[in-house]
Amino acid sequence: MPYKRYGLEENSDGTWRVIDYREGKAAETDGAVLDRLPHDTASNLEFILNAQDKGMEKRRGKRTAKASPQHPKEHLMATARYRHRKNLNIYWTVVDAVTGQAVVIDGVVMDMLTEEDAEELVERLNRDEQGKPFSRP
Repeated sequence: MPYKRYGLEENSDGTWRVIDYREGKAAETDGAVLDRLPHDTASNLEFILNAQDKGMEKRRGKRTAKASPQHPKEHLMATARYRHRKNLNIYWTVVDAVTGQAVVIDGVVMDMLTEEDAEELVERLNRDEQGKPFSRP
């Protein structure tokens, strides 16, 4: 069984606490002690905290690896500014990855699009390398 930093412990009143095994006490997040919680809430928090801890361990391991030299703006060139995300059942929204907001063109929010329309719009927006405003065909 893999090591887990966080676990659950039941209180005498039937509530639960998330235990930080490394610290040997109830876990804290953003100053809140994770104690006297319903079981489902405590269980969800335990899962999230263990996943975050596992991610931190992976990132710490990557920091020790030597980075290969790259063009100073390579990370910017590889990142597309516009993306699409699933909205409701079959609909998609085109969003600006920098702001996280839906794209607005000529006063119309680019929302409730089919997947194909959203993909095409994302490609067109990301193709505009000079930062010109979007123009219709």
